[in-house]
Amino acid sequence: MATTYQAKMDIRGFLRFSEDTVSKFSKMKGQAFADVFVDPVGSRIGISVSSKLKENSFRILDTNESRLLYLKGALNAVKSQVTSGDITLTQEGDKLVFQCKKSSKKGPWTLLACRNSAGLPMISLDTRGTLILDRRCIDALKTKVNDTLTPAYDAKKKSFTLTFGKKGLVNVRTIQSHASVSFMGTLSSFGIDLPKERLRTSVAIKGNTLTFKLAH
Repeated sequence: MATTYQAKMDIRGFLRFSEDTVSKFSKMKGQAFADVFVDPVGSRIGISVSSKLKENSFRILDTNESRLLYLKGALNAVKSQVTSGDITLTQEGDKLVFQCKKSSKKGPWTLLACRNSAGLPMISLDTRGTLILDRRCIDALKTKVNDTLTPAYDAKKKSFTLTFGKKGLVNVRTIQSHASVSFMGTLSSFGIDLPKERLRTSVAIKGNTLTFKLAH
């Protein structure tokens, strides 16, 4: 018989883990994160608790001796509405599974990326060649002042190093929440095609340089 745990969901889509659940998952104590998986075919959400921060991590919030996890995006991904009240989670391997709707079918798990990340500086590159730097990047690199960049590309490592300053080769446009760079010409100059789908990845920042890989 599968092991079950109790939780509650509020009208905002926050899942509140019970004290019993928290006590049985050592990784949920202190600073904790979650990989959130979705199965639209089976109307399921899978939660894998981790003590390590990764690119797609959701932060498990510690409030008033309880733990909260925001699942509104996951509910949308499986086309399910927020259901406030008691929730039963079933343990399947390393996942706590929330069955949103009754279903006799099961599909494959797909990892759901947290749009805001849980703390890592992130960039995204869309199919038109626009590079977007998140708030952590623009704060660390001071892009409002260092409003240009000079790119370098290491073909062996498939990694870019962008050096920010006031007299670079490519303009950087910064607004309140992010910065954007027209990166199409840069990709073309290094013989790199535009991505066929939007890419999102974490970056390494050191001083006024930002490094990221196009492929892992």
